[in-house]
Amino acid sequence: MRLAYGEGLVLAILAPFVLYLLGIGRITLLETLFSVFALVGIWTILSAFLLVSFSERIYYVTWGLLVLSVSSAFIVHIQYAIALILIAIIASLLINVSTRKNRTRVTSVKVGSNGPPSQSSRV
Repeated sequence: MRLAYGEGLVLAILAPFVLYLLGIGRITLLETLFSVFALVGIWTILSAFLLVSFSERIYYVTWGLLVLSVSSAFIVHIQYAIALILIAIIASLLINVSTRKNRTRVTSVKVGSNGPPSQSSRV
């Protein structure tokens, strides 16, 4: 059985609230919110390697890092949480820049008669 990305997100969001509402583990609402964001971030990172194509992998990993760092806002001082979020943004930018394909720039374009034939010149 293979779990889809959306189904995993629903499970990651609902499971901590079920535990909170049933009183299992005696977790607080802030710990529940931390758990939701942490599980969504972890699931997003895992699904980047298990479920999505290679071309979308970097997007899912960076989004998972960002959501995972946002989860820290519920358990640590806000200054440290903002610092972790900024570090995740910087890391995601560095990952995207380092894995981006080399794009060649066109420096000059020569306009002439060597182009493809137009519709009117076809016989």
